[in-house]
Amino acid sequence: MADRNVRTPREVFLLKQESISRLDADGQADLFAEDGVLEVPFAAGGLPRRFEGRATIRAVTSAALENAQRGTRRLVGHQEETIYETDDPEVVIAEFVSHTEDLETGERFQAPYIQLMRVRDGEIVLFRDYCTLDAITRLWGPHGGESYAELGNALPGGSPAESLPDGARPAL
Repeated sequence: MADRNVRTPREVFLLKQESISRLDADGQADLFAEDGVLEVPFAAGGLPRRFEGRATIRAVTSAALENAQRGTRRLVGHQEETIYETDDPEVVIAEFVSHTEDLETGERFQAPYIQLMRVRDGEIVLFRDYCTLDAITRLWGPHGGESYAELGNALPGGSPAESLPDGARPAL
């Protein structure tokens, strides 16, 4: 019998969206299983496509959000959000449009996303974020693009990806 206190994949996705809306990297990382995986399949230019482990995911998302905060754009919200439940009870797929606003100019920006999440026992074991550097830069401005481009260097201990042992190195 399933534990009624365990969050469903839909609930975990919505908590992930709330964490991102608050720019709460720790809140997002805490949703992952200890050995959870974050994949960015459309990463280009030699950027890492896979990050393994909650600690690595925490370091990567913290660095990305801190860098994005240096810019003048702030997240307004996620709109046109649709969450698709699948035949696999662990998997949800979501599509939405993220909106930001430049605090200095008032100009608004948007970028579409598709995300796939596998949740087991209330924790994310696999999260695929189908976004591009162009979409991140359009949404967050140059600082957002820089944060995305620096993901490979934002690993625990401040070590570049190349210096990690093979088992801890994100797949490119």
